Amino acid sequence: MIDLLRAMIRDNPVTGSRIDRLMEIGASSQPVIREIEGHYLRRTLQAAVANLPAYRSARFLKAATSASLSEFPLISKQDLLESPTRYYPRLGLKKLVTSIGKTSGTTGTPLTVYRSLNSVIWEYAFVHRHWSWSGFRRGMPRATLRGDIVATADSVEGPFWRYNTWENQLVLSSRHLRAPYIQQIVEQLDRFGPYLLQAYPSTAYELARYLQSIGRVVPIPFVYTGSEILYSHQRDLIEHAFDCKVMDFYGMAERVAFAAQCESGSYHVNTEYSKVEIVDDSGNQTDSEGFIVGTTFHNLTMPLVRYRLSDRSRWKKGDCPCGRIQQMIEPITGKFEDVIQGSEGNVISPSVVTFAFKGLQLIERSQVAQVGPGKWEIRVVPLPGFGVLERSALIGNIHKLIDPGLEISIVECTDIPRTNAYKYRWIVDESKTS
Repeated sequence: MIDLLRAMIRDNPVTGSRIDRLMEIGASSQPVIREIEGHYLRRTLQAAVANLPAYRSARFLKAATSASLSEFPLISKQDLLESPTRYYPRLGLKKLVTSIGKTSGTTGTPLTVYRSLNSVIWEYAFVHRHWSWSGFRRGMPRATLRGDIVATADSVEGPFWRYNTWENQLVLSSRHLRAPYIQQIVEQLDRFGPYLLQAYPSTAYELARYLQSIGRVVPIPFVYTGSEILYSHQRDLIEHAFDCKVMDFYGMAERVAFAAQCESGSYHVNTEYSKVEIVDDSGNQTDSEGFIVGTTFHNLTMPLVRYRLSDRSRWKKGDCPCGRIQQMIEPITGKFEDVIQGSEGNVISPSVVTFAFKGLQLIERSQVAQVGPGKWEIRVVPLPGFGVLERSALIGNIHKLIDPGLEISIVECTDIPRTNAYKYRWIVDESKTS
């Protein structure tokens, strides 16, 4: 039933028409693309003025009318957390038809974003256009290994997958990429024979490591990775283990930027998705490495304007051999996360760890540290009211959704220090020095 509802919302005739529209735009000239971008930008700014208290002034109304983006200030995740009545619609009260996106993010602070159903459809269309670059068409078999709750982490009987009939999709449990279950997952994946596999870099890498250990290759033409930084050693092993081409993408829960990697290896910014800027530490536009800033185009329910991420990149100059004319960025260099392991030495995706924090509201900041084999220390900067119930809920979530065999300790802190470069690390491996 869940798969049917998702398919009705995300993969429907409207989605198909939008995929076709995006294909047309992608083949257009620069002037046409700039005109479309300007239309979307003006619409977003006007929606921000109309829906969000932070922008209800004559200054922003004038700027929105002329699409003067620079008149709007940079905002960040912290602004949303500290001033929800200013940056959320209806003073933070949710409409019944509003879609909710919840994430702790890789900064370890829970965040809720309101999404229009229209933006959900657009998101799926952009993802499908990226898949089309590899020859994928709707209805072709695909597999997913991205943290979906197929079976809880303490399940031992399986199955550790489900088949989504509506989208010809095999959904695999990333929580069972360990003995004795991983071999069953391999066999099911091989039998299904997908054209593409969606995965986090870390989950695809973990499966690839297992295939390497048993001297086996499971051919899948394309593996699409995202939501984490993809490292070169991961790409190399994934491409070998699946005899595939890896196509990575850059996106986030706030949906203010989308960069898709083409067959030539370049990351193309989807200019019909959002307005992307790169700014230095002072908030000024830069051609050097800086912070990624995005302004959403399709979520008019909660339009994020000039939302600064903690990710860093720079513009890539020149033309791409693939022939696409969309701007390019260098691979993301920010938010490096250490690799941490489960109770049996299996690699745990930072994106999977975020599931344990969803819905927890009394944590200002957190850090997950591996302090020994099978031992995690969860450091939290608590908000007023944080206590036994929240601690129990967090530990229970980790055991249910991630790994039932982990030894968990929770330490309350007044602050969590940053690195010398003032970067905040949410996942750290301290077991090598313990």
